[in-house]
Amino acid sequence: MTRRITFLSIFIALLLFARVSGAQPATGARSSNKPGGSIIGRVINSSGEPLEGASIIVALAGSNVRRKTAAADTHGEFKIDGLDPGLYSASVSMPGYAFASRSGGGESPNYLRVGDSVTFTLMKGGVITGRVTGPNGPAVGVGVFATRVKDADGKKLFTAIPSGTERRTDDRGMFRIYGLAPGAYLLTATRPWVGTIVPSAYDRDMPTFYPSATRDTATEIIVREGDVITADIQYRGEPGHTISGRIAGLSIDPTQFNQSVQISLTDLRDRRLISTGPAMSLDSLSFMVNGIPDGEYELLARQYLGATGESLGSQPQRIVVRGADVTGLNLSLLPLASIAGRMVFEPDAKADCGKGKETVAVETLMYARRFEPQPKPAVAKAADGEVPLAAVNSSSLTFSDSKGAFTFKSLARGSYRIDPRLQTTGWYVRSISVGSGPARPHGLNIARDGVAVRSGERFTGLTVTIAEGAALLRGKLSMAETQTAPMRAYLVSAEREAADNIYRFYETAVEKDGSFTIDNVAPGSYWIVARPAEQNVSGTTRLVRQDDALRTKVRQAAEAMKKAVILKPCEQKTQFELTR
Repeated sequence: MTRRITFLSIFIALLLFARVSGAQPATGARSSNKPGGSIIGRVINSSGEPLEGASIIVALAGSNVRRKTAAADTHGEFKIDGLDPGLYSASVSMPGYAFASRSGGGESPNYLRVGDSVTFTLMKGGVITGRVTGPNGPAVGVGVFATRVKDADGKKLFTAIPSGTERRTDDRGMFRIYGLAPGAYLLTATRPWVGTIVPSAYDRDMPTFYPSATRDTATEIIVREGDVITADIQYRGEPGHTISGRIAGLSIDPTQFNQSVQISLTDLRDRRLISTGPAMSLDSLSFMVNGIPDGEYELLARQYLGATGESLGSQPQRIVVRGADVTGLNLSLLPLASIAGRMVFEPDAKADCGKGKETVAVETLMYARRFEPQPKPAVAKAADGEVPLAAVNSSSLTFSDSKGAFTFKSLARGSYRIDPRLQTTGWYVRSISVGSGPARPHGLNIARDGVAVRSGERFTGLTVTIAEGAALLRGKLSMAETQTAPMRAYLVSAEREAADNIYRFYETAVEKDGSFTIDNVAPGSYWIVARPAEQNVSGTTRLVRQDDALRTKVRQAAEAMKKAVILKPCEQKTQFELTR
């Protein structure tokens, strides 16, 4: 039997693949792990009024099935009971509204712990409505998407993806897209994607951008909270080109319903994931992407292997489309790399300030962040193909079990720094080490060199030592009245033996009122400095543990400022004054 892929499955896969880059959770104050197995909260609008009926979903991190839901009452309040210890992702929605912010529940912007209390703020979403017409009148049944390309402050978004659900035009050519967050949008009329299993009249057409343009000449639509904007599109109906070929190395598992391969196509000009709508047959192992304009692209195939969290991936191919179809391509699926290890906890009876001793393992975020070492170690020079653009400076997130075991899966080849992010106060990262082996260089320094893996390699034996006795520093930065740029506070070890240890660098965002909190700090002597936050080309915040050049600049600035702070085991130093 032949199966055809809808865009929905492709879009979900691309979101999973693009989990690479994003801002790292800042280190800061955490709420205590209260008993009762519940998360409570409130949902309000931007005016502070309760939003009755808002839907809240929490899901245990790392689990695809352990979810619980609730609805906000007349006061906007909710409570979700019966939760096991761990970190929970949370989402809140209300028809016609867009997410604005979250407060409470600790510093991690993405996860909650049992016992947290949180307030979600939603804003009235914007609306884009209009009519799509072609040479013969209304364009009926064409898909219309609004893609957010800039945020409310005009900052360019690196990964531009369609917002919300596809809206198809009715028999009048009318569409209405609502619940849009503030920002700049590109409006696109193109072939239907979601739920399409039969050909349409628009399958081979290039997308038409508002008002009747190509991607290069498209007009951005600025949406503010509650706006209702009318934007009509004159459909161009210009045929695009086709990219097609065959897939090799597919894994067939009769116990899995969906074994399709997802195809991604990235525009090399701006590293933008473009709209693709391939139909792939498991019988012929073929793929086809239609409606592609002239340009240079990166083509990649990926197969997700069910609930294992693992996947197969092809080497990226660079494709040039110039006035003709590109056919006869071959994409071979190969195993990706993994890194496995365990956390070891060192309690300290003298310190005795570590909270949640029984739950700290499942309440720790584990990141593997890919970087380009200088000079590159020999293992990273292996000639096993190029690295996909989306994986160049990617970040993989995983969670440990109750015994501290963890595995990073589906990694592109390269070097990775392991960056645990503790969510429980009183604990700090003492060290990360690895056992010896024939494939591991003598004297491997994980803190300095990271972990280098080849395609398909299963790296094991990593040990992350978490010790009790962490300190906390809370203070306020004296900011100039004209200061508008986001600021970050950094702690840099002043001890010579820790100069190259990235786990003795700490950072956090400075709030608008100048306050900051840095938690989970190893006892010792530090320099402290505040600097404007710097961004990567992707628009995410540069992280001091990940960026060698930034780490050098931060150290130099801190040593020049000579603002010292000594933190004793379990000390909670508050009301610390910091000047620029």
